[in-house]
Amino acid sequence: MVFKGLLSSARVFCKQSLEAQGRNRPFFRDEFSVVWDVSARICRNPALRRVALCCNEKLNILGEGFAKQCNALVALRVRRTAQILYLYNRLYNEKTLKFVVSTFGQQFLHNVKGRPLNFLFGACLFSWVNEKVTDSELDECASDLHYIQFDPARRRDSSLASEKWEQIIEREHLQVWRKPVPDSYRYEYKVCGRYFDIPPRAFFSIQTDLEYRKQWDRLVIKLDRVDRDEESGSEVIHWIMHYPYPMYAREYVFLRRIRIDSESKTMVLVSRATHHPEFPENKKYVRVNTYNSKMVIKAHNGFDENGFDYILTYSDDPQSAIPSGAYNWMASTGVPDFVDKLHLAAKKLHESKHGKRGRTGIADGNDVPCYS
Repeated sequence: MVFKGLLSSARVFCKQSLEAQGRNRPFFRDEFSVVWDVSARICRNPALRRVALCCNEKLNILGEGFAKQCNALVALRVRRTAQILYLYNRLYNEKTLKFVVSTFGQQFLHNVKGRPLNFLFGACLFSWVNEKVTDSELDECASDLHYIQFDPARRRDSSLASEKWEQIIEREHLQVWRKPVPDSYRYEYKVCGRYFDIPPRAFFSIQTDLEYRKQWDRLVIKLDRVDRDEESGSEVIHWIMHYPYPMYAREYVFLRRIRIDSESKTMVLVSRATHHPEFPENKKYVRVNTYNSKMVIKAHNGFDENGFDYILTYSDDPQSAIPSGAYNWMASTGVPDFVDKLHLAAKKLHESKHGKRGRTGIADGNDVPCYS
């Protein structure tokens, strides 16, 4: 009934409007007049007034629901937009930094006193406080000297055997021990040796002198010092070496630090794997991320006089698919072969310098000695 009344009033309203227009008399002056006239008619008609109030309530409810829905949708869109902007901001910042460092180091300046400029940027991004080789690591390495025992009557009482090390090679002046690395198929090796025909300085120099190692070690593809901490003497070395065909070459990025003490007549070298921002992993080489090497040399007399004892502790994970038995056999035979190569290279170096006047000793500290 309400809607019938509303339709009847609308028909009457339209008829009066048409009659007024037919007499060429303006029925409304503008839109405001139209709204005002309709409002007045609704107010005079109780039925229309009830319909208007009901519609107004319904519209208010619909408006509130629509507003809440819009608010939730807008809030979700804003939150997603903020997250996307934050993500892209981080990504582009990191990419931009790497791009600037790489491009600036490679294209604009090749050397700064013999070093690439990206060497300086890498030093800023590398945390020496957390990564450097500590004094305690050097002390621990030096303490291994007590393992050296070449007296035949006392070999069975070696402290290595009591610590569950297995002896795999025993010669007159060479012993090789191994011990399983927990939760792996690998072994850690200790090599105890003694030489009487070369001085300690020559044996130590062939391992610390990178340029000379490139000459005597045919497996070297690349071997360079890429960073150094002047305070501690720790260095970052980048080393790429050939591996048996058809396997890929292995890449090492490792820290090393030396300590020479003339009072105790010891020379200590500690190396372990690390990560450096200048050399991220790539698909060209297989990165060896597990690598530890420690050596301590004890001179019988002086650093430039023949005769010394040494002990080398070594372990790594070359990421190879070689069966564990074959790998362990290669490692057990390769370690003494490597030591023999060290001895031969040291002997050649010593003989090439024999008769030439060089330094009479090595200064204590962390600097890499130069055999001259």
